[in-house]
Amino acid sequence: MWNNWKPAALLGAVSSLLLTTNADHTSTIKWSNCSSTAAPRLECGSLDVPINWNEPNGSQTTIGFQRLKALNATARIGPLFFNPGGPGGIASAFITATAQGDPILGEKLNEYFDLIGPDPRGIGISTPILCDPDLWNKRVPAFPKTESEWQELVAYNEELGKSCRNLTGLLFEHVDTLSVAKDFEAVRVALGGEKLNFLGLSYGTQLGATYAELYPQNIRAMVLDGNMDHSQSETSTLVAESSTYETVLNRFAEWCTRNSTCALYERDVLQIFDDLVATATKTPISAPACKVSGACRSNVTGDDIRINAQTYLLFEEANAAFGLPGWTALGTALNDSLNGNASMLSTALATDETDRNFPGRAVSCLDWTHGTKSLSELLYKEQLGKTVSPHTQGATQTWGIQTNCIGWPAPVQYPPRYYDENIKNAPPILMVNALYDPSTSIVWANGALGQIPSATLLVRSGNGHTSYLLFGEATSAMQDYLITLERPAPNSIVNS
Repeated sequence: MWNNWKPAALLGAVSSLLLTTNADHTSTIKWSNCSSTAAPRLECGSLDVPINWNEPNGSQTTIGFQRLKALNATARIGPLFFNPGGPGGIASAFITATAQGDPILGEKLNEYFDLIGPDPRGIGISTPILCDPDLWNKRVPAFPKTESEWQELVAYNEELGKSCRNLTGLLFEHVDTLSVAKDFEAVRVALGGEKLNFLGLSYGTQLGATYAELYPQNIRAMVLDGNMDHSQSETSTLVAESSTYETVLNRFAEWCTRNSTCALYERDVLQIFDDLVATATKTPISAPACKVSGACRSNVTGDDIRINAQTYLLFEEANAAFGLPGWTALGTALNDSLNGNASMLSTALATDETDRNFPGRAVSCLDWTHGTKSLSELLYKEQLGKTVSPHTQGATQTWGIQTNCIGWPAPVQYPPRYYDENIKNAPPILMVNALYDPSTSIVWANGALGQIPSATLLVRSGNGHTSYLLFGEATSAMQDYLITLERPAPNSIVNS
């Protein structure tokens, strides 16, 4: 994503520092019995690792993970580490679901691999990031227009970040992806030291590529699905994600005109979208279901609509694994909003100090630069977003990181940069990306591809964020590669 564009002379020094791995750290896995009637084969483990890998003998944090041993001991290949992205995705939940009989990762992989779901530091069953939910739930301008709104946003970020730091402790400043990659190496070694097999989705691709840079010799197979590019400037990253979100919204609008399952069938969807945003900007639309449940905001602004609609576009069909509703639900949400009920487009509220949304912000603010220093600079970005994406107007996860991290009380630990040349020693890697992914742009995939000499990119000519959980042609190619190490030919395109 974003980059400070450091002079070339400094990049070598930065790379040398980041590649310090502190490989002398050793620890023993603590196993616990977490099996049940529903999940008889499930195993749970934890491993203590340094909070700061530059101080291997300092304070420790705990990495929790789950393991589901290979069904076919004779054909077993080794451990397969899985990361669902986020940042903040809970890998252990996917392993639990698989253990309970839901083929959430497919029925094929567990035949050959021990499925390992380590929750990255700060996330899930690992030592968590804690924040004040009341501060988190405070509504502040997502797109400040005045100096007072700018000051309100910055003060909010500072106050929220301080609450996270006070509740979490030292870990708050060390949940960056570089540290997570080192944690994964520690888990790999503690499990017996077999070579790593890795399946990473979305933000998990940044984790995988970082691991490949640090430990290329320890990899057997690696799949990166829905790719990040950690070399981009703030501006280029905003443009790439804004453009791909806008493109997929346009495709959704076209889909609605010809698909009778859409509640806006044969209507001008983009005009309806724009009108709803304008209406909600002037007077927020009620969210009655949220008023009853207390789980989300009681009304919805224009900014909320632009920000939250992106989630509905992540999968064309509803995806149970991620709990994402799909395009039909977006049509319903927009139609309901026209009738005064915007509950489906409301923003969820945190309910306690361990809310699953907290780690994502903490990780993002350590992994990406956020250099905007004034309202004037931010307004240039707002103008840019409106230009490249007239309907969504730059409202993306990228925008959220670049604004929510201004004033964050922790320094960036893993600044954007090109991967070090050490990554050229990685074995053949398979990358996969959809042409019309509303979150991780095909532009990012091509950018990352140019930095990983051993990688081959498989393109899916369809909609949606990541491809593995669609169980189409791309999934089959990923599974076959993980098992046999055979990759599709360069420049291959699949339809599903």
